[in-house]
Amino acid sequence: MYDNGWIPTACYQCKAECAILVRVEDGKAKEIRGNPRGHGKVCVKGMSGLSLEYNQDRLTQPLKRVGKRGEGKFEPISWDEALDMLVGKLSELRDRGEAHKLTASFFPHSITDPKWRFLNAYGGFINTALPHCDSAKIVAFIKAMGGVPNHHIPPAFFTTPKDGVMIMAGRHAFGCLDDAAVPRDILDAQARGAKLVVLDPIYTPDAAKADWWIPIKPSGDTALFLGMINYIIDKGWEDKEFVANWIREGDFDKLKDFVKDKTPKAMSAICDVPADDIKKLAKMCAKAPSVGVDSFKGIMLGQALDFGHAWTILLAITGNIDNPGGQPLPDLTPMSPVEPTPAGPDLHELGWHRTGPDKDKFAKYSFIMEPTWYEAQAIKNGGLKVLITAECNPALTEMGQEEWRKAVCMPGEDSEYQLEMLVSYEIMLSETSRFADLVLPDKSYFERWELLYMPWWYNFGQGVLLRQPVVEAPGECRHSNEVFIEMGKRLCPDYFQFKDDLEYYDIQLAGLGLSVDKLKEMGGIWSPGTMGFRKYEKAGGFGTPSKKVHLYWEDLEDIDQAMPRPILAPEYDADVEDYPFICISYRTVFHQGSGQWSHNNPQLRDSVSGMYTNPLLINPKTAKKLGIQDGDKVTVSSRTGQVQVPAKVTEGIRPDCVGLHHGFGSSIGRVASTGEGVSDNLLIPDSGMTLDWQDMVGGESHVSTRVQVTK
Repeated sequence: MYDNGWIPTACYQCKAECAILVRVEDGKAKEIRGNPRGHGKVCVKGMSGLSLEYNQDRLTQPLKRVGKRGEGKFEPISWDEALDMLVGKLSELRDRGEAHKLTASFFPHSITDPKWRFLNAYGGFINTALPHCDSAKIVAFIKAMGGVPNHHIPPAFFTTPKDGVMIMAGRHAFGCLDDAAVPRDILDAQARGAKLVVLDPIYTPDAAKADWWIPIKPSGDTALFLGMINYIIDKGWEDKEFVANWIREGDFDKLKDFVKDKTPKAMSAICDVPADDIKKLAKMCAKAPSVGVDSFKGIMLGQALDFGHAWTILLAITGNIDNPGGQPLPDLTPMSPVEPTPAGPDLHELGWHRTGPDKDKFAKYSFIMEPTWYEAQAIKNGGLKVLITAECNPALTEMGQEEWRKAVCMPGEDSEYQLEMLVSYEIMLSETSRFADLVLPDKSYFERWELLYMPWWYNFGQGVLLRQPVVEAPGECRHSNEVFIEMGKRLCPDYFQFKDDLEYYDIQLAGLGLSVDKLKEMGGIWSPGTMGFRKYEKAGGFGTPSKKVHLYWEDLEDIDQAMPRPILAPEYDADVEDYPFICISYRTVFHQGSGQWSHNNPQLRDSVSGMYTNPLLINPKTAKKLGIQDGDKVTVSSRTGQVQVPAKVTEGIRPDCVGLHHGFGSSIGRVASTGEGVSDNLLIPDSGMTLDWQDMVGGESHVSTRVQVTK
């Protein structure tokens, strides 16, 4: 443990986990900067981490529920008692043949994270909020290019050449939802002569910096890209060499036939972008030395898999796969496996969200983790019996949050509750912990060890980043990884022969000739510093069976999804007369989401320098029509709920849309409870209520829904 100096570690104010330096004096963290050996940047969320670390609401000992779920009544207990309760319940669950009915919901920092290892060894499943962001992108990339399922590799904008095109499709990079260095990289690329195009119904900070803002209709992304593809092929502007050498034989001909009627004019009627603008953007992309598309949720979206498919096709036919400024392919960091390696349960056979009447449909999609929103539905179906949450807040962050809260309180036939145990790891109490049977005090990212090496991290190539403790944890806090390792030693000892998390990381680092101590001496970062391009040429092709890019997905023929469908998501056509506006959930640099990281941070919630509340964004034309003025209190209603919130009249949103910032509505914690704002999730259709709309397309309508607005 360090007492003084600048200590390298990794931020965790959001999922980007940037490399940072922390100045420590006399055992106290005093200042945070970007690590110049990393990308050298930190955003306002990262710089405000000290307020989180020394928040007076920090939990310091395990708590046991003494009232009913939802009452938030607890008593302190020892770690021995807490572990005995948890291990005892998991032993009982496994003994009755239901280990697969355990799910842990967390962010998987690395693909062999100790929590992931425990679940594979025990027979449970990982559940993560990741699919809200990019499950469709993952599926599209796997189907088209094979290989490693990458989480989110945005284009390497620092490699974008002069005249390259950077497309941000519903993506808020300037809100630091990527690495904090990405905004700098985009601006540097613009300075070299590259063009930034932003597709978004909202005038975001990204749009303010863009060369061209296109206020597209929500869910119109697939139609826009298909119109571009049609125009490029019609003009013969495709990259003929890449098409001939690297696209599977016959697929390009099928694509040409499919897009014949997807003209810019026809697609304009769907996406509400003028046909001439579709042609202009298509020409820009076809003639540019590179095109990179960055999208997470897409255009506030619904038909996510269709969009992921369409955007992959555009990149492929223009030769922008694994090229400077295009779509990088991941490099695997050569880590050593920790033997023996647990195989894990069969997701398609036992996964609880694939067991109902839609199981055959679900099996069509290549999900690698279980989406969080299924928790409520799985509890109702009896497929989820023990839920462990860490670094997430499903009682507030999930669409249909009220349905989640009802589900976890449902009485069971053979137990007090249908969900037999809910465990919440927290650094401070949250909405989720209010419903927990056990609340376990976690260590903050300033207090714990972690090895970050997912092949899709923002290093764009091979790399390892060490998160190391820079200050002591208060009270009896234990990092969730430590607790999962302890559970593994008790329940799956064959797979947990190592002493602790540090020995586990030492085994993994041996593949690089490193150890935790050596990595510390190197400044906490290992990377060759290169990423390479067109790796498929040396590798003999892509990771698909044909070794080429697959544009046509024959395994989805029977559900009419072998090619991307230009239709809008069903959400946007539902109950239009009663709910004429589309409410968009958006993000900014001030809030990571509705977890503890930013919601209970006084610097980020400051009424002057932060974001104190989340007024409803509404276009002046719409406001005038409804008799609403700036600052008026309005009621926003959907099929499933309503909220009251002040209106903010702005030209920065389409007239048919309104906008609510995501992540508000917390009522726990002295910072959150004194702030204002409402939860947008109260408006989102309840979990499982519109299943066909959300998951059958490989994505989510989590970020937008039909609403009515009244003064």
